[in-house]
Amino acid sequence: MAQLAEFIGNHVLLVTLFLAVLFLFLFSAYKQASEGMKSINVEQLTRLVNQQNAKLVDIRPEEAYKQGHIVNAINMPMDKLVTGKVKLDGLKKRPVVVYCQVGQTSMKACKVLNQAGIETAFSLQGGLNAWLKDKLPLTR
Repeated sequence: MAQLAEFIGNHVLLVTLFLAVLFLFLFSAYKQASEGMKSINVEQLTRLVNQQNAKLVDIRPEEAYKQGHIVNAINMPMDKLVTGKVKLDGLKKRPVVVYCQVGQTSMKACKVLNQAGIETAFSLQGGLNAWLKDKLPLTR
């Protein structure tokens, strides 16, 4: 315990930065949990699609979608989703998995979908990059 106190005394800046990062991480995790946002990995995505007939929503721009997307995914660009220019009728009765390129924007899209009445919206962790990292196929 004396060594810990000595380390903290010798590395005040390092310890302060560590505590700041820890606080931000915990705050972010709490915010996600309190807003009901759920994220899943690629393995959970394939299981959800195969077992519960989940619908995949690609929120990337149409040009990126045309270059390659996950099989059976529908394209709902984020800007159209936010402005309400897309129909969500067929998505309300089954799980929805939203993905973007890296997994950040899809969390925002899940929030929009939850506000639109879709209860089971998931974000793909790592987005399409995670899908490609696992060497899974795309379709055009």
